[in-house]
Amino acid sequence: MKNDLRNTIILLFFISIFISCDRNRNHPGHSYFPDMADSRAYESYTANPNFADSSSARLPVKGTIPRGITPFNFEKTLEDRALAGQIFFNPEKMKLKDVKEGKKLYKIYCYNCHGLKGNGMGYLFTSDRFTYQPASLISDKMMNAPRGEFYHVITLGYGIMGAHGSQITPDDRWKIIEYIKVKLQGKKLGEKTVSVVDDSPKESNADFEARIMKAYPNQKGFGPVKSLKLGAINNQMAEEGQKIYKRMCTSCHKPTKRYIGPAPKGIMDRRTPEWIMNMILNPEEMVAKDPIAKELLGRYLSPMADQNLTEEEARKVLEYFRTIK
Repeated sequence: MKNDLRNTIILLFFISIFISCDRNRNHPGHSYFPDMADSRAYESYTANPNFADSSSARLPVKGTIPRGITPFNFEKTLEDRALAGQIFFNPEKMKLKDVKEGKKLYKIYCYNCHGLKGNGMGYLFTSDRFTYQPASLISDKMMNAPRGEFYHVITLGYGIMGAHGSQITPDDRWKIIEYIKVKLQGKKLGEKTVSVVDDSPKESNADFEARIMKAYPNQKGFGPVKSLKLGAINNQMAEEGQKIYKRMCTSCHKPTKRYIGPAPKGIMDRRTPEWIMNMILNPEEMVAKDPIAKELLGRYLSPMADQNLTEEEARKVLEYFRTIK
């Protein structure tokens, strides 16, 4: 009797050991405290219903500075980017070990877009997950760009490239830049050069728009919107469009002044409603085929990103544009 009880206990022990283990380390068997094993927090790149844009990866609150991050008092404009290239330099003397560390950081933050060789052929583009080719870091323009401009772009972003200032410490930004300059571009270690290329617009905005309107009148663009008649301004629709604009467009556009892209103020006087809608809904084909979109790309140097808005959402944004004074 005692042997039977002992054998039963031993058997149950080994059964419990067997069923509690699993070869899949991601699912190691039964969990008696699931709130400890499974995080209730949202993962960085998962949808989050608590925010209007559904993004879990949040930028720091505007006006705050993370601990260990040095303030960078420049704005995300072409003028400030050029200024940073003229007056902003690495305060530390770089060494080859910094270049080696920069390579590791480049592989973490940069190569998925810009590629291991820096030619813009990163995985996100070659796999068709990203429709626009990222900038080649070994083009003539980038070869001539000073380190201060690179620092500006990494910190604040440029065009469709997001800001990385909240993710990468200032020291690590300089290490990435030094790796790009020394290993990908073949420059000398620790050079302090300024830009020798002036790519600022040679034509005033007023002259540019006057020329465009004269050369390409009444263009409707390429896309789903063939005809659109506007009535009286719908204030409710405009308010909803402003919310969409703030969420999706302000990284490149300011309502009343030039930023990375042109300001929408006065756009109803410059473009047809159909053109505006098609530029919002179908920017890739517009840049490829539409003469105005091509001119704008040549002037602002950054393609407009497709935000995947619905036609209804784009119409609300258009209505908001009608109210900008």
